[in-house]
Amino acid sequence: MSSDQAGGLSAAVGIYEALRRRPDPAGTASALHLGRFDHSARWTPDLLPLRAYEAVDPASLGLAGYDDFHAIPATSLDAAIERIIHVEGPVHFEVLADRLLAAAGAGRLGSRIRARIEERLAVWASGQQGGSAQTPWAALPEQSRRPAYRDWRDAPESTRQLDYVSDAELMLAIYRAVLDRECGDRETAMNEGIHAIGFTRLTAGARTRLHAPLQALLDAGMLVESDGVIAVGLLEPRQG
Repeated sequence: MSSDQAGGLSAAVGIYEALRRRPDPAGTASALHLGRFDHSARWTPDLLPLRAYEAVDPASLGLAGYDDFHAIPATSLDAAIERIIHVEGPVHFEVLADRLLAAAGAGRLGSRIRARIEERLAVWASGQQGGSAQTPWAALPEQSRRPAYRDWRDAPESTRQLDYVSDAELMLAIYRAVLDRECGDRETAMNEGIHAIGFTRLTAGARTRLHAPLQALLDAGMLVESDGVIAVGLLEPRQG
């Protein structure tokens, strides 16, 4: 790539960032949130500032007062599941179960409770246009397509684990590390990416966990790699 081409790309990226971070207040919803009304699974990056992780208060779910988890009416359990997904999606099954167990005062996630939650999750997904409840994450279509840039330091300690962060959200963390901090190589991009969202150590397990999200960004052309250096590629992902 010539220096003129590189300079032109950098300028275009700069304009794009400015428009997405400080949108025109007179713009329409579809213009301000690209892909908002696109029900495909295409991932697009959130360029808004990092925000606090919002967790559901289990006490607000209305599941208390039952002697047994299986005594909870399906309608009540369904409403609680939907509430958790709306607030915390993409939400890992273990996180969702943690909120439900805390709300119901249940001790542990046994096989029967797990089976009931999975059953109700399947019912929820069947009633959603584009909703996903494929193990291990459940999400509304827009949450998978454009996940929020969340600070997991604000998540409840019991569920603050890198393994509970969805691939879509990890893609965003890596992308933002390259975009915001101009990280040079894979190791730095992965380290800076998870550090920004609240995870301090790039362990061997974390590297393994981040391989697929990073490769997805490269495959989509959102990031490009040359001589070991990673940079921002396309402004929008390639159509699959």
